[in-house]
Amino acid sequence: MFIHIFAAYFNFNLMARKLDEDKLARIKAATMKTIVDYGIEGATIAMIAKNANVSGGYLYRLYAGKQALIDELYFEKVASLNKELEFLTELNKISIAPIIKAFIQNRVVFALNEPIASKFFYQLLHNDNFILTEELKAKSISLMENIKKIGKNSGEISESITLLQLHYHILVYTVDYIHFKRTNLFGVEESINTDVDYLTDNILNILKKVINDN
Repeated sequence: MFIHIFAAYFNFNLMARKLDEDKLARIKAATMKTIVDYGIEGATIAMIAKNANVSGGYLYRLYAGKQALIDELYFEKVASLNKELEFLTELNKISIAPIIKAFIQNRVVFALNEPIASKFFYQLLHNDNFILTEELKAKSISLMENIKKIGKNSGEISESITLLQLHYHILVYTVDYIHFKRTNLFGVEESINTDVDYLTDNILNILKKVINDN
């Protein structure tokens, strides 16, 4: 009897947890879509809850407000990018070229496969209201220091390039270019390989250029 009661209780908790996970996934997807459609300032908790098909009360039980919800999504994405860069630097310890090329290729593929999430990250990257935690900042700095060390040893990065400049050219420049390409201003589309090679060559040239200017 006890075994049957325990099994029923376990199954109930498992189903409840699965339901909560499904709701959380809907909330995150709805948050990104709502912000892409209406902007960060225009999106509201009520709109997000409606698009996620959950009650506003349920959403407020999980998050203190819109800022906390968006912060979590932003922090998750930055942490994911840090893990990716860490993995790439472990694979390539003698040259930054394959690191940068693989990272750019992943950004292009991400933009193609998950356009809403890509547009959402672009908006947050250019909004001053979203600031990284100290832990994420420290991790990002550590990764840039490691990449700069590899690049300096291989002669691919100028001594005068700062960590801020390195971070900008690897991440922000790439995301900005993809966003600009997405707008298709001139009505011309090129292949993914062309984009990856173009960005990789540009970034590597920029990182070395300061050497020639001194």
